[in-house]
Amino acid sequence: MTARPSPSWSTLSSVSEIHSADSLPKLNVAMRLLFLNHNYRDEGTFCRAMPMAENLVKRGHQVTLITVSPDHRWRSSRSCVNGVQIVETPGLGQENSGEGYGPLDNLLRCGHTILRKYDIIHMFDHKPNATFSAFAGRWRGAILVADWADWWGGPGGLNDVPKRRLPIVGDFEAWWEERSKLWADGVVTISTVLRERAIHLGCAPDRVVYIPSGASLDRIRPVNKLEARAQLGIPQDRRMLGFIGFGQADLEIVMRALQHLPEVWLMVVGPESPRVLTLAQSFGVADRLWQTGWVPDVTNYLGSADLMCMPMKDSPANRGRFPNKVLDYLAAGRPIVASPVGDVEAIVRDYGVGSLASDESFADEIRRLLDNDQLGEDLGRAARRTAETLFDWDPLIDRLLDFYRCLLRARR
Repeated sequence: MTARPSPSWSTLSSVSEIHSADSLPKLNVAMRLLFLNHNYRDEGTFCRAMPMAENLVKRGHQVTLITVSPDHRWRSSRSCVNGVQIVETPGLGQENSGEGYGPLDNLLRCGHTILRKYDIIHMFDHKPNATFSAFAGRWRGAILVADWADWWGGPGGLNDVPKRRLPIVGDFEAWWEERSKLWADGVVTISTVLRERAIHLGCAPDRVVYIPSGASLDRIRPVNKLEARAQLGIPQDRRMLGFIGFGQADLEIVMRALQHLPEVWLMVVGPESPRVLTLAQSFGVADRLWQTGWVPDVTNYLGSADLMCMPMKDSPANRGRFPNKVLDYLAAGRPIVASPVGDVEAIVRDYGVGSLASDESFADEIRRLLDNDQLGEDLGRAARRTAETLFDWDPLIDRLLDFYRCLLRARR
């Protein structure tokens, strides 16, 4: 697939565009908001929806977030976290032909939106459990906002996986991914690539807004590398790359680079994966792979790495997303070696937070940063500064609220 040139970040969506919306109308009233997430709790776009909800509650709005229970197949449960009312629906059937098709889950959500009135229903992607009940809620007068966080359909999309789902389901999702955006009142995209796609589909430009996820600035902070290694028992002289997250795709790019860097280790922070171990064995680097397993606090792990890596094949799925792991790298103040794909390319290039590398040059760029401590420190400081400015949740929530109010004003 031919790679697309990446326009300047400032051309597509400047910092001033995100941080200033003075031309939009203001409605300074508390709103009743419903967030519909298609994932299990604490997975996938839940990690985008939840901090949005928490920040909206801080502004005085009422937010209910419905997600799928990872623990209960037949019953729902309720909890309140930082003011956000969380409803976990039954997980029965969640894995059938991809997430979002659970019968009890969808039935309970439809009942919820028919019986309760909301000002805004924010749908976190197109899966049935995130959209069908939302369109039922439109009958009660709710404004529908579609959140587009991944490129799903078509060749190279997330659904382009052999035997992942029934063919008829894949065909439906490819159609519904786009149709649900066209039928929504507004669209929020996680990346500039998806914003361009929405407008190309026919969504009115003033009804589409780019709002990336924010960084976890309080949860993840820069720490001294030597002190972090002492806490974790890591040799001080070890040269080590870091990689974080539940999603562990495209690591073969890094494994291949490690073949040319015999003294460098790879730390993968997240659940231990037999697939990753098998991959490392196939490249002959398993003796330098450290899978940490799940950890409750990633700060010292990120801080112990010399630099972090973000390998990505050039595919629609990777162009369309903006990985949460990049935000964690920035918050930790670590330099990044990344593939030149999607918005990640523009961030690394325009804000000087790391180095871009093709698959063939990944090892060379890793070596270049490892051999220049001062450069690594400078890039790390720029990374934290970028997290504190471009990806601070406060101005991003300002932007989201202005968008909501604009849609409400248009309805009136």
